[in-house]
Amino acid sequence: MPDQSLIRFRRVVAASLAELEGRRSEVNDLNVFPVADGDTGDNMAMTMRSVLHELDTLDGQMIDEIGRDELISAVARAALLGARGNSGVILSQIVRGAAEELASRPGELVDPVLVAAAFARAADAAYGSVRDPAEGTMLTAIRAMAHRAAQDLAHMPTPRLGAEASPHEQDELIAGVLERALDAANEAVER
Repeated sequence: MPDQSLIRFRRVVAASLAELEGRRSEVNDLNVFPVADGDTGDNMAMTMRSVLHELDTLDGQMIDEIGRDELISAVARAALLGARGNSGVILSQIVRGAAEELASRPGELVDPVLVAAAFARAADAAYGSVRDPAEGTMLTAIRAMAHRAAQDLAHMPTPRLGAEASPHEQDELIAGVLERALDAANEAVER
């Protein structure tokens, strides 16, 4: 039986890529720093496509078979090797940071608490990868996402899901956190 955690992870990556592909021109047009070369959306899409391709090579395997550390290393390596331009490299560090947080909690159910922690670590990794971070860039967007995910936890009656939570309940709660985090990123970009 396929690993449900791996299937969910692949779904999130595929949905992220689809959203990015659909808004690639918009992201290209936003690109003004450090050079207005208009390829940020293209570079980010190539990075995520590499991650998705790596996950597709693992199709049908179990995370326990692959090993959490090996999976995280493979995903982070795919993101970095697939990265193009500054935006691709920064995105690869966001992917690496989030993946490291998920891997650091073996056996823990992916729930809003873990998603918020992954966003926080992703933001730290992204900022740490840039010598002179500039606000108004994708760094600002990932930090806004991390902040919104953390805020969500304070307003949820039960952000920590137990093993008894149904897959539907898990998906709904996580999707809500991701949607609100994306809203925060959009708001940050509009400022």
